[in-house]
This record gives sequence, C-alpha cells and structure tokens, in this order.
Amino acid sequence: MAPTRVGLIGLSVGDGKSLGNGAWGIAAHLSTYTNSPNYEIVALCNSTVESAKRSIEYHKLPAATKAYGNPEDIANDPNVDLVVISVHVSKHLQLALPALKAKKQVFCEWPLGATTAEAEEMAQLSKGLAAVTGLQLRADPLITKAKQLVASDAIGRITSTTVTGCFNNYPADSWNAKADYFLDFSGGANEYTISFAHFMDSFRYILGEFASFQSILDIQHNNVKLIDFATGEVTDPARKRTAPDHMLLNGKLESGAVASIAFRKVTKTVDGKGLRWLISGTKGELEITIDGPNFQMDVAEKQLRLVQASDGQTQDIDFSDPKELGYAKNISPMGVNTSRLLERSLVAPTEVASFEDALKLHQLLDKIAEAASFPPKV
Repeated sequence: MAPTRVGLIGLSVGDGKSLGNGAWGIAAHLSTYTNSPNYEIVALCNSTVESAKRSIEYHKLPAATKAYGNPEDIANDPNVDLVVISVHVSKHLQLALPALKAKKQVFCEWPLGATTAEAEEMAQLSKGLAAVTGLQLRADPLITKAKQLVASDAIGRITSTTVTGCFNNYPADSWNAKADYFLDFSGGANEYTISFAHFMDSFRYILGEFASFQSILDIQHNNVKLIDFATGEVTDPARKRTAPDHMLLNGKLESGAVASIAFRKVTKTVDGKGLRWLISGTKGELEITIDGPNFQMDVAEKQLRLVQASDGQTQDIDFSDPKELGYAKNISPMGVNTSRLLERSLVAPTEVASFEDALKLHQLLDKIAEAASFPPKV
C-alpha cells in the first residue's frame, strides 16, 4: 500500500527539545513521517512560503517537498492525502477549515479548538471524514493493556476508581517563559485543558462516562516566576496564573462505579509518581503508575500491576506491544505516543479519538468547570 502523503502545518526550525511554539511539530510529528513506511511528507505550510522553505532546508526534507504560506493552498494540493495541524490551539479552527472543506483526512492536535464552540464546528465538518485528534495517551501500550484487562473481566465488575495525579514539570512557583500561555485559562492551552484532559480522555476510554459528579478547580500558586531556561534569566518575577493548578472530581459513572480524581501542583512528589490510578472490581484490582508528569508522553517509567481475589498474588503485567513497528526506537520519547496514534489510525480507526470524541471531551471539561464555578466571578 502506498504511504499516506502528509501536508504538515507548523514545522518550525529548531531541535524540538524545549516546550514552546513550534517545538511539538518537531518532537512529535517530524520523526514519525521521516521514519514510518506508512507516511511521507510531501508539503509544509508555515506563516509564509519563505518560512516553510527554511524548515524544508533545515530538516533536510526532500527537495520536491512543496512549501506553502496559507492553509488553503496545502488543503487544495491534490498530492496531499492528510493535513496535519501542529500549532497553538488558537489557530486550529482557522487552519483546519480549508482541509475539512476540501474533504481531506485531518489530524489536529489537542485541544481540538480554543473553545467548545470551535470544536463543535470542526466536529460537524468532519462527519464522514477520517479526522483524528492528538489525544495520544490512549495509544500508549499501558492504556491499551489496561483497557483489555478491564474488558476481559479480569477484575470483574468495576466498583470504584481512585486517581491521584501531579503537575510538576517545573517547581510549583516557576514556569517556562517561552510557554507562559500555559498559565492562562482563557487561552485554551493550559494544564487543565492539556495534561488533565489527556488523562480524562483515557479515563473515559477505559471506564466510560460520568453519570453525575461534583468538582473543585482551584489556584493555589497564584503568581508564578517566569524563567528563560536557556539563560536562567527571570523574565517576570510574578506572572499571574488564571488556569487552575488543582482539580478535584468525585462522582458516579454510568456503569455504577464510583470515582475520585485529584490532581495537584507540587514541586516534588513523595513517591516520585506523576500518576497513580487504581481500578477496583469484584474480582480484583489494577494499579497504573507513571513516574513523573507528562504521562501522555512516553518519557517516564510506567508500571501496571494486577491482584486477583482468587489467589491474592500481586503481579506485574507486561504491557509491551509485540506488533510495534521497529522504527519506534528512532522517535523521541516526547513523540512516540503520537507515532503510535498515527499508526493505529490506519489499522484501527475506532480506537483513536475522532473530532466527535474530542468534542465530547471539550464538553466534559466545560461541565467540570461549570460545576466548580470556575473561573470565579470577580
């Protein structure tokens, strides 16, 4: 089968090793398309044609790679099968519309839209198309195996689930000056709409939807020191945070199980875990742990343990994927789950998040914030 021809929007010049504008396209997408036998880059689109040409040259892409400066041109290129959008969420709608209207396959990073209304517009236009959202945690072999165990009745009927998560990318009172937009609630790209949302997508993927819940969203670190980590310079000693850094959610699932989810902001965790997730059933219990934050990326050690009531013996579960393509070893840890997601979209499209799935997640985040009366009225 011929490889899918990719038109990539948002590949900047750089090494992709730091959080900030343009880094994700390099770290999570470029190495997939240059290594996978199932994809090839045939076009780039940046803010100008000149910028796209610089990226083609810098990343040593084939000379035949087309350079575009607007989304209409790349959407209308007959040699592009799949348009990939990897830019700040504020531009997702603007860049996706031409591709959707041209009836192209589309991969758009998460969050799908800067608002739920934008996500709804994109989801409506995506009906009947192969449209995938970059909710990559559900492609992690750890999540795949946990879902299989739950579905196979290994722990029986699910009775409860308990989650503790932590955001400790940086010290609790500091942040990367090049990505200060993460501190803003209204911008649509922050720890609530990205890190917490990635987890909630996989939570729903395994356990289903909430029937009812109560929630608290809160800011405990109101002012944050911005640091240019390349130079160590403090660019703002007291940048105001408006996005929540603590999230609590308690409720009941449609299955009847009860759920408790708590995410916090600390500089260091006492156990070194960024995520600890218990799924309890009538026949046993699963424990998922991930060392450190950014659990949607494959950058930290992970564990999956199972105990069954029949024998009472706790066992470590192997969740490695024997079918994984060999080129995965050439992908940066930041991008390997995105690579897995892209490969899965070709062979099992119902197991990746469609635009409609993404819209449901946007709607859930809105409901959680509404139930928490967040942001608070001034």
